[in-house]
Amino acid sequence: MRPLIGIPCHSDYRAGSRRPVYCNNRTYAHALEHAGAIPVLIPLLDDPQALDSLLPRLDGLLFSGGGDVEPYRYGEEPHTKLEMLDSKLDEIELTLASWALQEDIPTLGICRGMQLLNVAAGGSLYQDLSEQHPSDITHCNRDLPRNYLTHRVFVEPGSLMEDVLGTREFWANSLHHQGVKNPGKNVRISGYAKDGVPESLEIPGYRFMMALQCHPEEIYGEVEACAHLFEAFVQACSTAGAAKQPARSQRYAIAGD
Repeated sequence: MRPLIGIPCHSDYRAGSRRPVYCNNRTYAHALEHAGAIPVLIPLLDDPQALDSLLPRLDGLLFSGGGDVEPYRYGEEPHTKLEMLDSKLDEIELTLASWALQEDIPTLGICRGMQLLNVAAGGSLYQDLSEQHPSDITHCNRDLPRNYLTHRVFVEPGSLMEDVLGTREFWANSLHHQGVKNPGKNVRISGYAKDGVPESLEIPGYRFMMALQCHPEEIYGEVEACAHLFEAFVQACSTAGAAKQPARSQRYAIAGD
């Protein structure tokens, strides 16, 4: 049975009508589908506790890219170059991340998702890399195609990420203006750009608690390491889901009696 992986939605407006919608990029859903999972989009409910009915049915979580996490959530004042804040999204995703960390739910963070996981673990962020960590690498390349490979990522030897990706080095796209500054509790930075900006993290001791700063959902067809990442994540979700199968089967049997 394919595992069910939740992806929190973002708030946006439909082109033309400007009607408010909850949505996310298709590439996340198709990357999970291609690796053998079923994506489940999670709306930004007014009451996060209402998710208690959904969460036990999920086998994993994917935190996607998006706007910036509110700085007060990691104890800082806002920088002048802060972008696209969404308090409700922060609340929902941090609630989900806390649940995942508490219940050992396989979790993959991408771009903002990597930053979100670090904040959930008590870490902090560079609010704008161009001013707070200047270098010769342009990390925010939103004027280029989303699958354009801009720089290499160097993976720490002996890390979980090296084992999952099957390599110590790969080319990545880069669309972020923020990044991890101080790692949270038990967070290991397992990959860097050549300028020292963190490009991957992992939290050992979990089934799968990992993140990339690039956008692997845009390049998994071209970069083998990124395909391996989704395959390993979906496999971890499948294993977690299989552990819940007896309880699920019993529930369905009772419902059918």
